[in-house]
Amino acid sequence: MTFKRQSWKRQFSCGGLVAAILAGGSLTGGLLVGGLMSTAASAADLAPAPQATFAPAPSPWSVTVTPYLWAISLDGYSTVKGRKTEVNASFIDLVEHCEIPVGLLELSAFAEFRKDRFAVLADLVYTKVRVTPSLTRSANVNGVGGTLGISAGIDIEMTTLELAAAYELARFATPGIPGGTTAFDVYGGGRAWWQSADATFAANLTANNGDLRVNGDRTVTASGEVNWVDPLVGVRFRQQFSPTVNLAVSGDIGGFGAGSIFSWQALAALNWDFYATSSVTWSAMIGYKALYADYEKGSELTRYEYDMTMHGPVFGVSARF
Repeated sequence: MTFKRQSWKRQFSCGGLVAAILAGGSLTGGLLVGGLMSTAASAADLAPAPQATFAPAPSPWSVTVTPYLWAISLDGYSTVKGRKTEVNASFIDLVEHCEIPVGLLELSAFAEFRKDRFAVLADLVYTKVRVTPSLTRSANVNGVGGTLGISAGIDIEMTTLELAAAYELARFATPGIPGGTTAFDVYGGGRAWWQSADATFAANLTANNGDLRVNGDRTVTASGEVNWVDPLVGVRFRQQFSPTVNLAVSGDIGGFGAGSIFSWQALAALNWDFYATSSVTWSAMIGYKALYADYEKGSELTRYEYDMTMHGPVFGVSARF
């Protein structure tokens, strides 16, 4: 009986304490409740705040740089100091008859800076070609007397720099090509030309030919240097066949009498992404390029004319950042 009475007392004491706390009538109970709440609040304050996560912002600009080689052929005419020379030389002809790099050198690079629908295009080409007399034919020009027309050789050194702004008019999924996209751009800008030419004629000089230089009995040399800027407008077609293969075809016209009488350019390039890292994608490029200009300045003995097409396959490697 003694054991049961003590157990009942303990139960009553605990029940009374709980009742007192719940009733809020005991100072000790209030302090105990407040302490528990304060401890819980402190624990909540000490808990680490969840870390905010942000997706990396996409780069506003993508940059593609493409050094390339242009295996040029020449078809047209060049007139220096009134003497007109016809040139028809394939790249194979130039390689066979020219000493590289003294007589044949070509360096080119293309760059594109793109943001959404907008892009800036740049293309730099340096060309040095020494065309031997076996690849040319000379012709008389009004105001230049005498006979200088048996054979002629010409050295042409030229730099062109193209700058243009482009806008993407349309982009859509390509029917029949899963994951493929088709896009059309328009662009406009200018192409600057720096050009010098030296023509050497092997013939007998039978009359006065103004300011042409005569070296011995059979060699006549004429030199000329010009520069001009052509405005240009063009369109570009871009086809994405897969995530790693795409085709770009572009064409433009220019000059319009502001620089040259008329000029045009056409380019088709197939690109294949062969290696990629977190910061750069490497691509191989193969295609075909043609560039034509019809420029003239002066008359008779001071006449300089360049009416020629440069064309041939292009090979390059692109880095896209």
